[in-house]
Amino acid sequence: MEERVITMPVLALRGITILPGMVQHFDINRPKSVAAVEKAMVGDQRVFLVAQRHPEVQDPKLEDLYQVGTISVVKQLVKLPGKVVRVLVEGLERGELLCLDSTDPALIGEIGYLGQETENVDRIVREAMIRIVREKLEEYGRVNPKAAKEILPNLMGIQDLGELLDQAAIQLPWDYTIRQSILEHGSLTERYEIVVKTLTMEMEIFSIKKEFQEKVKAEI
Repeated sequence: MEERVITMPVLALRGITILPGMVQHFDINRPKSVAAVEKAMVGDQRVFLVAQRHPEVQDPKLEDLYQVGTISVVKQLVKLPGKVVRVLVEGLERGELLCLDSTDPALIGEIGYLGQETENVDRIVREAMIRIVREKLEEYGRVNPKAAKEILPNLMGIQDLGELLDQAAIQLPWDYTIRQSILEHGSLTERYEIVVKTLTMEMEIFSIKKEFQEKVKAEI
């Protein structure tokens, strides 16, 4: 099958990873970032959102960006005081940054469509994976009551494994590097392993945090 490649504006994100299906707003103020979204708005509204490897870099080059990002649509722009622009985007599908054709006044890149990798997972295995993820989510909810109340009811009703994994990564308050790892792994099995590992790690962190808090209270 012929690889689909398209040229579009590129927006470098600091400390944020946007996943397909994710609707998110964020603020930008760097001239190249503003120019990228403005160029998208006068075209088909599509922009390639890709995270920086190091958020502190002010003027990122190709080597400063992750290779895998998300082809997205800009749904809204709101200009705020201080030359800040609030952007509302929706992630559409995975893409790969092949090269940058231009860096001034905006980043313009050639983007290859990635999509999701096709993987033949047995129906029984898939059901077992769904149950394990749900069990981990229930355990997570017991140590994080806020998540249990606000997020888990929506997740627990999802029947499809792929959607469950993606929505867990979108809705749970995880660091952008975890979302980036999920974005870079297109197979169902790899995404499952990352989500389960992250849920387990988050529960351990909550447990340790609680122990420290109780110890401090006991010493007061």
